[in-house]
This record gives sequence, structure tokens and C-alpha cells, in this order.
Amino acid sequence: MFKNLTNLAGAMRNLTQLGPQMKAINARLETARVYGSATRDGMSVNVEMNGLGLVQSVSMSEGISSGESKALLEQLTRDAMNQAIRSAKELHIGALKDLTGGAELFPGMNDMLENMAK
Repeated sequence: MFKNLTNLAGAMRNLTQLGPQMKAINARLETARVYGSATRDGMSVNVEMNGLGLVQSVSMSEGISSGESKALLEQLTRDAMNQAIRSAKELHIGALKDLTGGAELFPGMNDMLENMAK
């Protein structure tokens, strides 16, 4: 319990620094890149996102672009995007932990952050 109070007190002292730090984190996440890919039956979809979760590009293997299997394309795209989104969430979680110095500011915070990536 006292550890959490100590962490909270430290965070409160640093509260005035959080604004600029959050801007720096957002700038870093905006330029960071995460990737997701899904492959089945020799066909693949690749998704590139920035660390904020915005799609930067989507590419597909040649077999898919011929329009052979709309359902497969939809599923592969969904799977690749979900993989990239999980990676972006992991970047966010890491940035938040860096910001707090790994301190758990309130009970259950670290568990909440870990569950965000699932």
C-alpha cells in the first residue's frame, strides 16, 4: 500500500511534466511502425500501421488481387490488421510504463495495461 502512495506522490510531483512528455510520446508513436501479416494457401496480406494505430499501407500477394477469393481476402486483411493493432497497443503500453517509470499509480493499473494488448 505504501509503495503505491510513494509512486502516486512521485507521479504528482512530475504531473507538470506529463503534458510535454505525452506530446513527445505521441510524436514518437506517430513515426513508429508496426506490422501485421496473414498468410493462407500461398496468399498473404501485409498491413503497416504507425504506433497510433493508423493504417499506413496494405499490400497483398498477386494471387489475391485477381479477385479469386473475396472471403479469403477479407479474413486475411482482418487478421493482419488485428496483429498490427495489437503491436500498436503494446507500443502504447510500453510508452505509458516508461512515463510512469514502471510505477503502478493505482492498484491494478499494470494488469489493466496488459489486458489492453489482448
